Amino acid sequence: MEFMRPWESMGQEGSQVFPGALQPGAVVGRWCVQGTLGVGGYGAVYRVEPLDAPGRSFALKLSLHPDPARALREMALLLDRAWHPNVVRVHATGRWPDPVEGLPYFVMDCVEGMALHLWVETVNPTFRQVAMVGGSVAMTLGVLHARGVLHRDLKPEHILIRAREQVPVLIDFGAGDQTGAATLTTTTLPPGTLHLRSPEAIRFQQRHWRQPELRYPYREADDLYALGVCLYRAVTGHYPFPPGQEPELLAVAITERLPPSPRDINPQVPEPLSRAILRLLEKEPEQRPRTGEAAHSELMRGLLSGGATAFEAHLFDEIPGTPNQIRRPTWPAQPYLKPAPRPRPVPEPVAPRRFPAWGWVGVVVCLGLLLAGPGTWEVLLRGWTRHTTPQVPESVSAPAGHKLAITPDRPHSVPVAAPVAAQKEEHAPVTTKPPAPPSPKPARVLKAATIASCMAGMACAGAPLVDRPTPPAEDCPEDAKAAMTALKVDSIQWAGKFDPNTRSDFVTVREGRAAVYTLGTEGRVRHGSMLTGTIYVGSKRVYGRFTQLRQNKTGETFPVCIELWFLDDMTRGVPRSEGGDENTAVVPNMMSVRSVWRYDE
Repeated sequence: MEFMRPWESMGQEGSQVFPGALQPGAVVGRWCVQGTLGVGGYGAVYRVEPLDAPGRSFALKLSLHPDPARALREMALLLDRAWHPNVVRVHATGRWPDPVEGLPYFVMDCVEGMALHLWVETVNPTFRQVAMVGGSVAMTLGVLHARGVLHRDLKPEHILIRAREQVPVLIDFGAGDQTGAATLTTTTLPPGTLHLRSPEAIRFQQRHWRQPELRYPYREADDLYALGVCLYRAVTGHYPFPPGQEPELLAVAITERLPPSPRDINPQVPEPLSRAILRLLEKEPEQRPRTGEAAHSELMRGLLSGGATAFEAHLFDEIPGTPNQIRRPTWPAQPYLKPAPRPRPVPEPVAPRRFPAWGWVGVVVCLGLLLAGPGTWEVLLRGWTRHTTPQVPESVSAPAGHKLAITPDRPHSVPVAAPVAAQKEEHAPVTTKPPAPPSPKPARVLKAATIASCMAGMACAGAPLVDRPTPPAEDCPEDAKAAMTALKVDSIQWAGKFDPNTRSDFVTVREGRAAVYTLGTEGRVRHGSMLTGTIYVGSKRVYGRFTQLRQNKTGETFPVCIELWFLDDMTRGVPRSEGGDENTAVVPNMMSVRSVWRYDE
């Protein structure tokens, strides 16, 4: 028959047949559809039977994408390099509805079993069984990696536990890749799920977001990190970084925060298994097991030790009086910790910097101000009253559900893009609320601003920073203008903080998506509301454009046009202090924001 586009393919009686919604009884090649197993962005999976041997079930994956390249690559992977007892097997391939120009499909085993996360909550297996499953997946990945195959989308849904043997089977290599294959990815990162991405993948995207033509070099360490996320979810009932968070905050948590130990969530997790899972979740790929075989060895180590009896316990407690109903452990309200600082490279010696005469005057003035007593600051403050922000409490609560970890009382050793909440004990969730810090004194605010100015003028000599162009001019959308008018903040400026939960005068920010918090109530905007948008790091200043406001407590969101503003010089952006690089900058934690009708260059 003459080939028709998939959405125009006709049934036997002239009705349209949609590839993503085939009904039982539809025929694809020599296979009869029995039901739908799942539909995704690139393909639909159906339970089918062969026309010449009814009663035997298989799974048929039909491509839904006009470009068949990804489906053909998945076929090639499964038929060639990805063959393994723990990888779903392919039995037939073809095209439909036209055998030459139609959509590609392949027929594979129909694995009778549940996805990993459903299996642990339904069967409630022992820790030994989970360790065996995790070790088996790690070994499978090791074999695939040795052949140059990367899964690139490992998640609990793609690890099926075969019901009869209780062994894992990896499925869905639609995002997979192999050594030497042409690049199909059209975005910086390959297809995937944010809460399963590795820290180095997210850092790459943050670092190169202005270069959309670049592609992240996905590695074996990314697959092993995703395995760690899957196993963490299995033994605790929670992801290490819950996917329900705002994407900006989730990215910060993955790159900069340590999840609680699995034992802190579920005390029944054996210590060796907890340690092996955390090793897979290390922030730096060099600190994770280097191969799947090494990960297998670490996951199995506890089974061979003297404490192996702990592995015979079941994962979760059962709810009394309700058989087969488990009690999922509670996720702590403030779970995250800050990792140890990454070592900073030692700069090469440079020739002493010579200051002009006026430069030394500035140094003396700055030192004098920094060493001055409180009385001096109070006198200066009275002369600057019109240019300082109103006195407000320093302790500001972030919106519920967005608290991550505390920042230290010094500039961050690793960059942050959004404020985070309190955490003190290492590897132990905090359940008590710390006492609120005292309100900042006016002198302290002025001192912070003066320190910023002094540090900006006395930055250490080193490699010059590339002066990027300021963000282009842009009109404020009409819906944002209307929202700001309704909120009564259409022509004002007010105080804000990058991180409301630190006492440090400075924080480190990273270029890219970010959040800041408002101080004080302005118009109808609540104190502690969150502004999300984009940070731009320049050689001398940091600029910010925020396009969404989330009201504190209520969680309502509004489109806005708001930018960073520095009161001391009444200029857009905030000045950089000493530290940082082309993508990060140390800036005063306290700043101002201003609503605008147009973003100027």
